Amino acid sequence: MPPSLGFEQFRQSLKRGSSEPIYLFEGEEEYFHEEGIRLLENALLPAGAAVVDRESVLGGETTLAAILDLASTYPMGAGRRLVIVRQADRMRLEDAGALSAFLARPNPRACLIFSDSEFDRRRLLYRTLLTGAARVDCRPLDEARTAAWVRDRLRGHGYGIGADLAEAIAAGLAGAALGRLDSELQKLMGAIGEPRPVQPSDLAVLADVPRVADAFRLAAQVARGERAEAVASLRALLQAGEEPVRLLGGLAWYFRNALRAEVAAGRRLPPREANELYGINQGKIERFRAETRNAPAPVLQRSLALCLQADRELKGMGARDPAHAFERLIHRAGRLRGRIA
Repeated sequence: MPPSLGFEQFRQSLKRGSSEPIYLFEGEEEYFHEEGIRLLENALLPAGAAVVDRESVLGGETTLAAILDLASTYPMGAGRRLVIVRQADRMRLEDAGALSAFLARPNPRACLIFSDSEFDRRRLLYRTLLTGAARVDCRPLDEARTAAWVRDRLRGHGYGIGADLAEAIAAGLAGAALGRLDSELQKLMGAIGEPRPVQPSDLAVLADVPRVADAFRLAAQVARGERAEAVASLRALLQAGEEPVRLLGGLAWYFRNALRAEVAAGRRLPPREANELYGINQGKIERFRAETRNAPAPVLQRSLALCLQADRELKGMGARDPAHAFERLIHRAGRLRGRIA
């Protein structure tokens, strides 16, 4: 049976010089479809060969016979012949015989790609491809893997970024396609200029990501039990036009990371082990503990739970005045600090 690969497994296989003669790209994340095609082009086509040894067609505008004819043709140069079928599910297939025969004995000097973000798994085409094509999973990433993708993408260009800020970007742009996220990262790098570590204030240029520095400052006030100061900061942010749901996301990110720092500090782990287990280095542990004045873990855990409660109130119940939902969170979380020593 041909392999079934996650996208990162597919990428690593190409780095090792291993490739398959036929690929099936499926999943809703269009970015992975196009990135996968680009990676195959770079791996299989010598410089300048794309002009003569690369064919790209749309499934709804061609036939299986034409595609197999292209894929059966040997390349003009020393590399491989690359045949790309986008929107492959639109291609009609009434008889699987010819495709099955090709899948059983593909052209060793060609690579045939069937790509579609909306494959109908009930169709004969899809079921036939599974018998002989290497399947590449192009599903969207969850929030944790999106944050890792953000870190890798920025670090690949020389920009360092902490786990907490990468999570802020991932959560703020949750649900956005990676193509859009990549555009936002390009905007971020352009605004920063020469490569350097990303700072919280840098994220102000990103659409749908809260003003992280301000959100973190507000969260630290809440964790310290400074209710009056926190309410004043909240009102200033809302009056300045900060989106309530994004601001709430910023509070949740802060409490989550401060909780990691407090738990890691309480376990007295070596710095390397704390980083591996909790994704937080010693410098950040000390920073969070200083900013929250060593807020106990139960306070931070309950504050995070209050964020989820406020999120349901803002989204599900449609709070008429978001400030009230925030102020309830601030007062409830602030009172915890006095009760839990």
